[in-house]
Amino acid sequence: MENELEDIIKYRVAITLNILLEKNKLLKGKGKPPSSYNQIALDAHVRKATVSNTFNAKTAPNVTTLIMIIEAMQYGLKDFSEIYNSISDNDLKKYRKK
Repeated sequence: MENELEDIIKYRVAITLNILLEKNKLLKGKGKPPSSYNQIALDAHVRKATVSNTFNAKTAPNVTTLIMIIEAMQYGLKDFSEIYNSISDNDLKKYRKK
């Protein structure tokens, strides 16, 4: 049960971060927020592998790392939590099938 809950949290975090990343990719022009794992890693001062593993639900980041990633993407916890809380069971099922 505990492992299943941890997996659900990892998936929800990954889905949320990927939604924020897609929003960044749609922005154009000078001063646009990071839209690649490498840019996020550099701005967050974490390894690219850490970013990749978090975005792909391979690992659950600690709170500090998660906040650093969110802020590197030029979002706040409020932005993250609104999306995180809106993820449905259907969204989780779709993500798990990937």
